[in-house]
Amino acid sequence: MAAACKADADRLCKDVKDGGGKKTACLRDNPAQLSWECAEEVFRQQLEADDDIRLNVRLFKKCLGDKKRFCSDVEPGHAAARDCLVENRNEKGFTQACRDELEAMLEARVRDFRIDSRLRKVCQQHMLDLCHGMDSFDGEQTDMNYCLQDSVDMIPEGPCKSLVYEYQKLAAQNIRFDVPLAEACHEDRTKFCTNVPPGSARVIRCLQKSRDKLSSQCRATLFDEEMRFSENIDFQYPMKQACTKEIERYCKDVPHGNARVIRCLQEKKGQQDFGKPCRKEVLEYEQSSSQDYRLNFRLKKSCKQDIEKLCKDSCHPDQAQVCAGTVLRCLTENYDNVKNSACRKEVYYFQKMEVSNFHNDVILAAQCRGDVEKFCGNVEAGEGHVHACLREHHKDLSEGCRREEMILEQQEAEHIELRPNLLKACADERQAFCKSVAPGSARVFRCLAEKLADPDFGAQCRFEVISKLQRRQANWKLDPTLRRACRADVADMCKQEDSLSTETGEVYRCLMHNYDDLDPGCKKELGRAVHMAFFIWTPAAIMTRECDTDVTSICLKQRPNMDRIPGAVGSCLADVLERIQAAESKSNKDATAAIPQLSEQCRVLADVAEPPNMKRAFETSLSVALLESQLSSLEAKTGLPMINRDRQGNAKSITLTGWTAIAGMAALVVLLIAGGTYAWKQYHGVPDSSTVVLKSRPRYNRVAGSD
Repeated sequence: MAAACKADADRLCKDVKDGGGKKTACLRDNPAQLSWECAEEVFRQQLEADDDIRLNVRLFKKCLGDKKRFCSDVEPGHAAARDCLVENRNEKGFTQACRDELEAMLEARVRDFRIDSRLRKVCQQHMLDLCHGMDSFDGEQTDMNYCLQDSVDMIPEGPCKSLVYEYQKLAAQNIRFDVPLAEACHEDRTKFCTNVPPGSARVIRCLQKSRDKLSSQCRATLFDEEMRFSENIDFQYPMKQACTKEIERYCKDVPHGNARVIRCLQEKKGQQDFGKPCRKEVLEYEQSSSQDYRLNFRLKKSCKQDIEKLCKDSCHPDQAQVCAGTVLRCLTENYDNVKNSACRKEVYYFQKMEVSNFHNDVILAAQCRGDVEKFCGNVEAGEGHVHACLREHHKDLSEGCRREEMILEQQEAEHIELRPNLLKACADERQAFCKSVAPGSARVFRCLAEKLADPDFGAQCRFEVISKLQRRQANWKLDPTLRRACRADVADMCKQEDSLSTETGEVYRCLMHNYDDLDPGCKKELGRAVHMAFFIWTPAAIMTRECDTDVTSICLKQRPNMDRIPGAVGSCLADVLERIQAAESKSNKDATAAIPQLSEQCRVLADVAEPPNMKRAFETSLSVALLESQLSSLEAKTGLPMINRDRQGNAKSITLTGWTAIAGMAALVVLLIAGGTYAWKQYHGVPDSSTVVLKSRPRYNRVAGSD
């Protein structure tokens, strides 16, 4: 080496003193300026020193103390001592001189894969298969290492994949070890992060904070690296360092990869003993992953097919388009159409992130930035606090912010888990009354609403449920089951009222006005909504204010405190309506005059709100089924056809001849007698034993049934 590099050393390193490997290090630091003969000798020396640190004079000298302290039990050779030093280089007490030398060595290996003899040995076949062979690369061989990292998913488990994984960890820790990012952002780093020392992902964090000011090449390369880093906690160096204790406590047995440990930390961040530094890192990760669906590794992987099918026009990343929150918004709006169960789970988790922290909804955050500064500047983000603040000022919000909050509020109405305040306030009530009710489609909320009158229902939960029910009265879209049932009718008959977005119940009034023309399913859900509005009646409420005078003059006049009992006012109006209808059916004018009369508008509302008489429908269908059963039995015993059936075997009509006609007539007589008896009971007001009640003080109250 001395002979081959004498001229190069005199030219490049004439001021460097001999000894301690200084001349060799100088030559190694100037590879582009070496002659061909010298470059070959320097490369050969690097290969020899790679397996045994004792052959690297300068490294051995600077790291001898650290070797004794951190790797005393590790024998030299086979790169074992070197790997041990690299692994411990960020530990407390590790000397800066050794760390600098190690990182210089690592940077050289990242730039030229040939220096890493172990990588060449265990990954040779994969280089040939995935990267078109080692011999096709010239220069510093940077592309080979990056190619292996970029193709790591195609490498089977084994020594090669493990080694490539270590290079990925290095790239995530220090921009010096991420050659594509370092080269693309060289000028930006000098401009915005010149005083930021490398290591601990500090430069990468600095570039992220300056994202809007970066050159297009740097910004694009940074985004590509962020996508790769989102896959593993080991590539999220600051988070991993801040969450060491939390990972050990909560996620010890969770395998790394596929962002599993990151998700574990996300799910545990609300624990009382969860450290603040770790929680801060987790929240920052959530905010970052909400900027673009491609930064959310689990969602991107699980939703690939659904995105292609449902959201292909939302963003075109192949055309270097920044997606921001467009694809995430598309997935949330099309949640019911998402087919992949894993994708639905990830979209649902993203929705929980949205409702918890307004920063995680990129589109909403942009629209509401001014409103947050104006109305909620002192409100701490998290647990839905900023959203609650904005909704308290919803009348004063900008149009864009009000629209975005309404979209989010509609999503929240589907799942109780998307309502942080309600979920927290009603934890006990949910366990006591709705334990077996599956979440989704507002089922848990409906269950809680129907149990409001129970004496064991907590005051705080009752307040939250009533507040949400009152909020529903302003906008029909906040009632998921009604929204689905009445969507077509609203589009057909109430499109103008819906377009106003006034949140004054105009769509409800339109549906009431067109009640007779509504689809049966819409009628049912509208009746339930009006019934629940009476169940929690308060003066001047949007849906029931037409009955305020009637309630005051009839119900509260008898019992002034009636409105404090859920369901009491609705039960009062229902009883008055039944008495009026009973008197009218008998054409008894005197009896009708003696009954307090409801105003026309209130009577319509009370009539719509009455729960359907399920017993009547049941008895009717039972009678028909009984007749068919009797005739089918006679068919089987006599062999005579009595019922005409379609191809599927369903009864279409009755065919009776001869003596079977007599038997059929007898069955019909039995049916008519049963029907007449039932009609007589209804006419004379025999109590309906199937009425559903809820126990409350000081009387029983009727409530609407639920599916």
